[in-house]
Amino acid sequence: MNVRGFVLLALLRDVAFRRFWTGSSLSMLADQAFLVSLTWLVLRITESGTSLGVILAVASVPGIVLTPLGGVLSDRLSPVLVMSTANVARAALMGGLALLVLTDAVRIWHVYVLAGGLSALDALYYPASMSVVTTLVDRDRLQAANALTQGVEQISGILGPALAGLMLVLFGLWINLGAYAALFLVSALIFAIVTRGISSAARTSRRDGTEGPQDVPSTLSALIEGARYAWGDPVIRTIMLILVGINLAMAGPIYVGGSFLAENRLGGAGAFGTLLAVGGVGSLIGAVVAGSVGRIRRRGIVELIFTAAMGVGVGGLAFVPNLPVAGLLATLIGMTASFLAVVNISWLQERSESGLTGRVMSLAMFSAIALDPISYVVAGMLVELSLTVVFLAAGGLLLFTALLGATSRTMRAAD
Repeated sequence: MNVRGFVLLALLRDVAFRRFWTGSSLSMLADQAFLVSLTWLVLRITESGTSLGVILAVASVPGIVLTPLGGVLSDRLSPVLVMSTANVARAALMGGLALLVLTDAVRIWHVYVLAGGLSALDALYYPASMSVVTTLVDRDRLQAANALTQGVEQISGILGPALAGLMLVLFGLWINLGAYAALFLVSALIFAIVTRGISSAARTSRRDGTEGPQDVPSTLSALIEGARYAWGDPVIRTIMLILVGINLAMAGPIYVGGSFLAENRLGGAGAFGTLLAVGGVGSLIGAVVAGSVGRIRRRGIVELIFTAAMGVGVGGLAFVPNLPVAGLLATLIGMTASFLAVVNISWLQERSESGLTGRVMSLAMFSAIALDPISYVVAGMLVELSLTVVFLAAGGLLLFTALLGATSRTMRAAD
């Protein structure tokens, strides 16, 4: 792996990619900031933490269920067009909620509709955002392009909540929501420009083999075709099984177990915020490192080693004596997970056939989020037994996932 210096900055000289990256950055910033405003709005209406939890749980369902459909649309249409349309709809929903708040007409059912609608639009937006990169950069620069996108996501996760909190204090909730609507709309306009910038020949080549009524399968057939293709490729299949294992082992233990760890051993809620912050910094570092190296040799072995390393790190949280040690582990876990995410996304994009990239990326995304509810529930049950058991079980599951992946000869030999 040879360090390539300024490859990330050099990539931003490409006009089409720079526009895509700018639009994605604005969209991610609005997304992250909105979570803070949503929390404040629900608590203002209901004064109930339980209501907030129910809304977040219910809102996650459309996104999980519809993610594979987002991949089908990305393969049938220009993925940038899908992103632009989704953001126009996001802006409309956000603007409508801003008007309801301004007129003091907002009710809790409005919030359910908004959260569910945004979740459904996320299911269309994110598979398209991952598949469009293949139309903007060549395969040798995929890893750098994905690192830039992942890096902005990590930065948005830090800046978005801070920006939302500041704007809530200075301007109030309805202006906040209106600002997010404006960000989504500007992002949609930028994507529309990117769509015009992609040559018609490039778009045609992406859809080659799907033109004409006789060649366009039904939505169900397209979903089945994508699933069969992903399962039939041993590398793609193994990566998705690893994503499922990571999802189950990380979602609940990190958030449920992490909050209990902070409360019982590390000093309270402030300590949990610190862990999330340093984990975010680690994730940013991991993304930058992944994008700054050349083509990785023996990617299958790297995949398995990094998955196992995450298992060791998560299991180690069971024994942390204080906040500095926990913070160091959180940083390392964030670096490892983010590095692996960039490698996985790039590998899947590179390996997928033209015309199937959207479906492969949507299935990867589905693998990474589908078991969130189960992970949260299991972690909540285990934490009642023992906090140590939560992290040891999660770490053990990641180690088992790596060992299971190692049973694939193709994965071990994959370069």
